[in-house]
Amino acid sequence: MSSEHPVGSAPTAVARGLTAARRAVTGPNKPALIVSLLVSLFAALFVTSYSLAMSNPQPHDVPIGVVSETVTAAQLQEGLANVEGASFVVADYPSLDAATLAIDEQKIYAALVTGSGKSADLYISSASGASIAKLIDADATELGDKVGASITVTDLNPLSPSDPSGLVLFYLALAATIIGFVGAIQTRVNAAGLTLGGELLWDAGRAILVGLVITLTTGPIFGFESFPIVPVWGVLSCSVFIAGAVYSFWRVVIGGRWALVPTWVLFILISNPSSGGAVAPELLPPFYEFMGRWMPTGATVRALRDLTYFPDYPHAEPYLVLGAWLVGATGAFIVARSAKFGPGRLPAPAPDPKPEPAAQPA
Repeated sequence: MSSEHPVGSAPTAVARGLTAARRAVTGPNKPALIVSLLVSLFAALFVTSYSLAMSNPQPHDVPIGVVSETVTAAQLQEGLANVEGASFVVADYPSLDAATLAIDEQKIYAALVTGSGKSADLYISSASGASIAKLIDADATELGDKVGASITVTDLNPLSPSDPSGLVLFYLALAATIIGFVGAIQTRVNAAGLTLGGELLWDAGRAILVGLVITLTTGPIFGFESFPIVPVWGVLSCSVFIAGAVYSFWRVVIGGRWALVPTWVLFILISNPSSGGAVAPELLPPFYEFMGRWMPTGATVRALRDLTYFPDYPHAEPYLVLGAWLVGATGAFIVARSAKFGPGRLPAPAPDPKPEPAAQPA
C-alpha cells in the first residue's frame, strides 16, 4: 500500500494555508494584526529607550567646586582626568559659603574644601541627584589621593529617609504624565458628546483633581516627601493637563484609533527616560540629556525638586518650559478641533452595520 499522499492533497493544504493567511489580513483581522505588530514594535522600543538611557550611566562633565589655597581648579581637574569612567568640570570658589551657595542653587554637585593640614572636607548634595552623589562619594578616596588629604564627606541636602534613592519625585511626574493622557482617552471615549468648551473644562477639572490626589497621597497621607502642597499641586496639575492636551490634539488630527501612538512616543519613549528623575542628566547619553531639559516630564521633575529640597533657590526654566507646553499643546488642540469640527459637539460615530441574516436552507 502506497504511503504517498493522495493526489491533490498537497495543493489543497497550500490553498487552505493561503486562505487562512488572507483571512488574517482582511476584515476585522487586519486592524488586530496591525495593532499586534505595533504593540510588539513599541515594546521593543520601550526596552531599548530605557536601557540606552539608564542601564549603563556614564558620568560626563559633572560640575564640582573646590575651595583651597593649595589646589586650583585646573590642578584638580587635571588630576581627576584619570578617574576611570567619569569626567568632572571643576570651578574655584573663594569660600565655603560661596561653594555651599552654588550647591544649593544646583550649579555644582559637590565642593572639595581643603585646609593647611592633611584633612579635607567634601560636601555633596544627594537631593540634587542621588546617582551623582553616590558616584562622588565613591570617588572620595581617589579625590583625597589627588590632594594628599584624608576626606570627610558631608551631605548638605540629604534625601527623605522614606525616599533614599530619590525616585519619588520621578514617580510623581511619571504618574501625572500617564494618567494625563489615559484620562483624556477615557473622557473622549465615554463622554463623546462634549463641546470644545466642555472638553477643556473637564480636562482642567480632571487635571486639578488628579494633581491634588497624587500630591496628598505622596505628601501628608503617606509622608513619602515633605513639600509645600499648593505649589506641587499646581505643577502636577499642569503636567496632567499637558499630557491630555497632547493626546487630544493628535486625536483630532489623526483620529482616535492611532492618537495614542505619537503621544506614547513623545512621553514614554522620550520625555520620561530623559527627565533626569531616575538618573541625573550628567549620567544620560547626550540625546537624552538635551531632550530632558525641554520635555514636560523633565521640567516637572526639576520643579518638584526645587519645591521639595531647594525652596529658597527656585529656577524659572522648568516653569517656562511647562508654560510653553501648556500654551502650545492647548492652543494646537483648540485650533485643530475648531478647524475640523467647530466648537460644538462632535458628530456621533456612525453605527456599525448590522450583519446580513444568514440564508436559511431550503
